[in-house]
This record gives sequence, C-alpha cells and structure tokens, in this order.
Amino acid sequence: MLVACETTWREGASLTSSSGQRLCAKHRIPLVAIRAYQAPSGPNDPVVLVHEASRPYYGVAWQYCPNIIPEHVSLHPAWILREPTTIWYCPLCQKEFLERLRVPDQKKALEFAQYVLPIWGGGGVATKPPYQISLRGDVWTISCFLVDGRKATIKFSKEKGSVISTEYGKRNLSNQALERTADRR
Repeated sequence: MLVACETTWREGASLTSSSGQRLCAKHRIPLVAIRAYQAPSGPNDPVVLVHEASRPYYGVAWQYCPNIIPEHVSLHPAWILREPTTIWYCPLCQKEFLERLRVPDQKKALEFAQYVLPIWGGGGVATKPPYQISLRGDVWTISCFLVDGRKATIKFSKEKGSVISTEYGKRNLSNQALERTADRR
C-alpha cells in the first residue's frame, strides 16, 4: 500500500483542455493571464538573477503550488523589472502559496527558526533549546543557542514568512576549549 499526504509539482505544471484552454495541473482550473514586468531579456542585456532572499520558505512552498506569480517578476515596474511580459498563474495556487509562507502559531515559528537560523549565517550549525519565543504584532522573535554555543536571534513576519533580522553571538571560548578536549579523545 502506498500512501502520500501531498504531492510536489514542477514549476508551471499545466494541462491543456480539449477546447485548448490552459489549466492548472493541480487544481484543474483555467490559468489567468496577467501583465507583469521582468528584468531585460534581450541578447545584449546582462543576465540578472532576481531572488526573494528574505523568504527562505519560498523554494519549499512553490513545490506544492506550481502556478504562482514567480519571484522574478513584479506586477508593477520597479527597480530593474521594467520589461513588460505576460505570465499565467492559478489563483488557487497563489492563495495556497501565500498561506504556506505564513507562520501562524508558536509551533510553526519554532520550525521556521530551526530551519532558517542554521542557513542564514549559522554556518550549518543546528539550534538547541531553550527557545524564547514571542509575538508582537506581526513579528515573531525567537532566541536560542546554536549547538556550538553561540546565541542566535531571529525576527520574522508572521503573515509573509519573511526574515526581518538575524543576530549571532560570538563563539564562547569555554565551548571552544571543550570542543578541543572532545576532539583529542
């Protein structure tokens, strides 16, 4: 017996109906065409990579929502995103995607911090308790320690799942001495 909770999709997964209409492969509803703006794409234009770095769950969430408004476009001309283009998206995918980025409760906030702190300046070092968690307005603040003894604090948006700030303390000299002693054994 094979059981699964969720399916991941490749970006832009779509089907074509018998009438020729583009449908979302996940929700089986018509994709909506909208005007957007992208970085220049001509043969003499430089290659520009646009990435929403403040939302670390972006890459995880879009796997479950194949037809979203992608991060490399803007709905309004801004910064280098000035070349008009047309994109196709699924309103249900977009709604689900934004919901997946939300961090609605303490449990999800802790999971978010445990995922982000090691990769956002933590050098791949995992977190450990005790965790101090607070919510003020839309901002979660979590303080804890990394397993190498450094104190770490992260602030992020409850509604958007975007990182506002991270802080990392210096390694404790007594922890370094303990690590050297352990390495000799």
